[in-house]
Amino acid sequence: KQIADKSGVKLETVIAEGDAASSIAGYAHKEDFDLIIIGGRGLGRFKEMVLGSVSNKVLHHAKCSVLMVK
Repeated sequence: KQIADKSGVKLETVIAEGDAASSIAGYAHKEDFDLIIIGGRGLGRFKEMVLGSVSNKVLHHAKCSVLMVK
């Protein structure tokens, strides 16, 4: 938060219920975001194949640009 403030970057924390990927992508669309920055923690190939990953779902469903940081 302090680093963002010093850099002039608007930072906001939002708590939402429901599917994480849908909530993130939906909120970004509702608020007209230009960019979502999201981390990918690496579940491993098998778990990601079976469960999918939040970051991957956001990447494919968001209406704005998505930057995934690993």
